[in-house]
Amino acid sequence: MTMGLWLLMIVLAVVLAGLLGFWIGRTTSNERRLIRELETELDNRMQELNRYRTAVNQHFDRTATLFAGMAGAYRDLYHHLAESCEELADKPTRERLEDRAGRLLANVPVRENREARSDPAQPRSPDTREREIDLKPPRPD
Repeated sequence: MTMGLWLLMIVLAVVLAGLLGFWIGRTTSNERRLIRELETELDNRMQELNRYRTAVNQHFDRTATLFAGMAGAYRDLYHHLAESCEELADKPTRERLEDRAGRLLANVPVRENREARSDPAQPRSPDTREREIDLKPPRPD
């Protein structure tokens, strides 16, 4: 063999050895292992987050269903009271039921008591009084 051919084979062997060494170094390095561990941990956290989001969505869906059922039960109770009130109660009692419970079911804002307003000396508009419901029990007449 000629000197040029030997030289070409040596250069080719060095290049192949370099490529092989580079490949082995990349696959067995600590950095690569660390990257794999971090990717696995990230995947696990993403799955955990997705499970948590699903649980939260299920919780609020169930809460909304229960709340709708409760609202329906309150509505049914009010209708029962209203029908019974028509048959059994006198006019002032019927008016109180309509004034208090009827407005609660009509999504009217509720205030806790009359003393809670910011300026008791300031007169209230009739419109505001009609839209608010006082939760204090009525005084005996």
